[in-house]
Amino acid sequence: MRIPYGFTLVSGGMLEINRSEADIVCVIFDYYMGGASLGRVVDMLQAKQVPSPTGKAKWTRAAVDHLLSNNKYISIIGLDKFLDAQFEKSARCNIDHDKEGAPRKEIRYVSPIVV
Repeated sequence: MRIPYGFTLVSGGMLEINRSEADIVCVIFDYYMGGASLGRVVDMLQAKQVPSPTGKAKWTRAAVDHLLSNNKYISIIGLDKFLDAQFEKSARCNIDHDKEGAPRKEIRYVSPIVV
């Protein structure tokens, strides 16, 4: 099990908030809620030279997306801000759903071979 960014494992297997990383988590949520895309959040983190959770120089969009979706960060940012971010993520989603509720893209392309 990987320890979530913003936390440190202490004796007894308990997680403790890592203040310096927790401040970065707050910045990520604030920047995203301010209208920044996942890519723009990645660019901001790289400009501030914040290493990724795996220690690499650059974060990935997937890492930022996972961080924004992880409910463990409620203890750092609060329930209201976390729920606001979840609502914002779903509002920005560009995937349409069919009648059964399955996700699909709005435009379907037909192969010329099939026609």
